[in-house]
Amino acid sequence: MTNLSETVTRDRPPQKVLIGARLTVETLRPILEAHARYRAGRADGRRAVLLRCDLSGLDLCGTDLSGADLVECDFEGCNLTGARFEEATLSGSRFVDSLLNAARFAGADLARADFHMADLRGSDLSEANLAEARLETAALGTSPESGLPTTIDTRVLDRVMARRWRH
Repeated sequence: MTNLSETVTRDRPPQKVLIGARLTVETLRPILEAHARYRAGRADGRRAVLLRCDLSGLDLCGTDLSGADLVECDFEGCNLTGARFEEATLSGSRFVDSLLNAARFAGADLARADFHMADLRGSDLSEANLAEARLETAALGTSPESGLPTTIDTRVLDRVMARRWRH
């Protein structure tokens, strides 16, 4: 008789963790496709799990990485307009100089994330963990493209504004 974990492992491919890789749009495409199948509940899907990967400068407009683990990844200079990161783990990730208009981070773990000079106008940061996140130089407010305001917990916003005044 097989136990449950053997059955689950046999039916689903094992989780693959990509560590320290420099990714291009071409190398990221199969990861995104497998993640989309995972989100759809298909047996051939795999959750995207990236650790300390370099995605800097990529155009990932509209990408859906909800529920992914993207720990300490570098998104510097990326176009992430309309990207979805709901319930994703992005702790320690860098979004320096990134375009994040209307990006969705609802419920995401953004602890220690760096948004230095990032454009977060119109982004949804509701219920996100923003502990020790760097937001004081990020652009917040209404997105000129979508007309949506940045959604953020007012307690977090108060801390961000207090840090802006100290600089």
